[in-house]
Amino acid sequence: MLDLYNILPFDDPDGGVWKQGFDITYDHADVQRQEKLEVIVTPHSHTDPGWIMTFEAYYDSQTRDIFENMVTHLESMDRMRFIYAEMSFLERWWAEVDEQKRNALRRLLKSGHLEIVSGAWVMTDEANAHYFAIVSEMIEGHEWIRNHIGNYTPTNHWSIDPFGLSPTVAFLVSKANISNALVQRVHYSVKKYLAERKKLEFKWRQLWSGDRSSHDLFTQVMPFYSYDVPHTCGPDPKICCQFDFFRLSGIGCPWNVPPVEVTEENVATRAEMLYDQYRKKAQLFERNVLFVPLGDDFRYVSALEWKIQHDNYVKLFDYMNAKKEWNVHVQFGTLADYFKLDHQRIEEAKSYEEGRVPVLSGDFFTYADRNDHYWSGYYTSRPFYKRMDRVLQHYLRSAEILFSLASNKGWLSATSAELYGLLVEARRHMSLFQHHDGVTGTAKEVVMSDYGQKMLTALNNCERVIYAASRTLLAEQIEQNATEATPSFVMSEVFVEQGQLPIRVTMNDASEFIMFNSLAQERREIVCIEVKSLMSGVQRVSKLDVPVPQQIGPVVERRGDDNVLFENGKYELCFMAVVPPFGLERYRLTSSFDAPKVVIRSRKTISSADFAIEKIEERYFELENEFLEAKFDSETGLLQSVTPNDGREVRVNLSYVEYGVRGKNPGKFKGGDDLSGAYLFLPDGPARPLVASHGGYLYVVIEGPVMKKVFVIGPESAKLEHTATIFSGSAFIQLQNDVDVRETHNFEVAMRLTSSVKSGDELFTDLNGYQVIQK
Repeated sequence: MLDLYNILPFDDPDGGVWKQGFDITYDHADVQRQEKLEVIVTPHSHTDPGWIMTFEAYYDSQTRDIFENMVTHLESMDRMRFIYAEMSFLERWWAEVDEQKRNALRRLLKSGHLEIVSGAWVMTDEANAHYFAIVSEMIEGHEWIRNHIGNYTPTNHWSIDPFGLSPTVAFLVSKANISNALVQRVHYSVKKYLAERKKLEFKWRQLWSGDRSSHDLFTQVMPFYSYDVPHTCGPDPKICCQFDFFRLSGIGCPWNVPPVEVTEENVATRAEMLYDQYRKKAQLFERNVLFVPLGDDFRYVSALEWKIQHDNYVKLFDYMNAKKEWNVHVQFGTLADYFKLDHQRIEEAKSYEEGRVPVLSGDFFTYADRNDHYWSGYYTSRPFYKRMDRVLQHYLRSAEILFSLASNKGWLSATSAELYGLLVEARRHMSLFQHHDGVTGTAKEVVMSDYGQKMLTALNNCERVIYAASRTLLAEQIEQNATEATPSFVMSEVFVEQGQLPIRVTMNDASEFIMFNSLAQERREIVCIEVKSLMSGVQRVSKLDVPVPQQIGPVVERRGDDNVLFENGKYELCFMAVVPPFGLERYRLTSSFDAPKVVIRSRKTISSADFAIEKIEERYFELENEFLEAKFDSETGLLQSVTPNDGREVRVNLSYVEYGVRGKNPGKFKGGDDLSGAYLFLPDGPARPLVASHGGYLYVVIEGPVMKKVFVIGPESAKLEHTATIFSGSAFIQLQNDVDVRETHNFEVAMRLTSSVKSGDELFTDLNGYQVIQK
């Protein structure tokens, strides 16, 4: 894909009826000499587990009826087929129906009338979702299938709506014993390039696999604009829309040519129109096997739609199949039916060109569906909930490990079922948010709030599991000292309401706190907690005679755009924590000795009765540890360069920029144009520097033996707070930005690094926390 991105012009010429493509023709006489065209028409319904409405509202108003009609009509319509993906909805329906309907669904799966595709909890986003969450939501769906449906395993992947596609997901899917994939949202220029060369089907290979094919995923990219009926039967949406018979109910078509019911009088002309679209679409593929989806968002809700689609298509199928000169066989089928036929043709032609499947590596970001409408806005939409998702994953992983450790010792037998139920609910709430309108931040506000409430419930569930498991695992240590009472646990951060940042707990003297390491190796890291007394220190309970490196400093608070305060009665105690692999370690606050105090520096006059204050007079100031030296601008407090101990200085020149949004109907394009929003990033021009109104940023520097940091107050317009931190023992600088954009409108802020690294046009970016890819 990297080679392809380098040669594509990414222009947008008018392709005719296929606006983003090209004119497609075929030799009518040659049709009869070719291998028969096999067409699989696949009814489907894309059911978002939250978007315009909440998960529950969608289920109650539409999805329940889809399942009810699915079971009824697939049993009564022998030629009809259907595929379905989201197990989150299916689980909800399964829980409320009787065994008769459950057995009916099992029969439909066994007979092949119904196929579960992907089988994951949701159709995951592929840009923002972390690989741990993707694996979890896949396992949750597949485990549910195994536990309730029985001997059934999904073998085909269906990803038609995520806004760009990641090879990480392709790899994880292949490890779940899924062999084939059908995907949709790929940049229209890429689709056109692949279609011109009949390479819309390929083996998707990992960049790090080399020549090995063991991780390949056989993949087809849908060629046209969307997965709805107007854009799936062939290149002309004006014609294809006429074969979405549900629109007979009054919906109509945007091209002002509505569908008409198929009768004996018109079947010949209608069948020829549809056959022509099938033939033209088939020219984009190497083999004469064609997949045609028949569905859209929340379709097949009513009995009418099942009947009207089935009855009209059966008439068209029968007519086309009887036309020997058309050399075509059309039928309803599942995704499995299609791939079975396709692989048969590949095997038959393996000695010829049409039997050779090309190999493609790379990703499909950033997606654009038209013009310059790049879907990169959702990378940062609703950042609060994106962060909450990551925090929940951390809590969930810790809770699962602690539960497993305690259960293996047999210490949770009395409460094991209850605690496991809490874990399952937490997993499912986390998994639901991986939906491509959840973690993306593209759902309506009320839906995002509902996701937030579910994640808050999941966090509380994880806390209960962590409390119970930790208490039992620490019991041995507690019993060694009979005077100690069983500990009462409180998390260091308290989540009170969804939509609000957690509240940090301020600890009293003599409080004991417990560290848990969820990794498989010992960790030595700096941990900071809030305490009430300046005369506080910390000890490691298991090694009271070993000093703990530590420091105590102020809790810094912003006051407006030009003032920094140190909170009264609160201090930040930072220390080097050492925790064994998969282990718990107890630490204790003490007033028997004081942690060393930090030194505070600033270019402005700041007063403190607790800490020494030094004024910065130089043009630059430096902070360092045993691995690196960082240089900061004394006017702004922002990072300027980094010098590793064994290397040369690397300029960084950190700054902030802002973007506005492009208005509607810009001169470059005709017709309407969207503003930037949850999905798109359409700025009104190049980035503009974001500067403070008073000529510089206010900042304070806090220096101690285990941690050094710069706290910067940015412009009021962005309510920006920036912190650069250097920890003892760590060969990196941690940069954190806190931005409150709730009162802004059509405003985007970005952190810019202007470095001296001579990288040219090469860019490396993360994919799902699993791998790094060159762009």
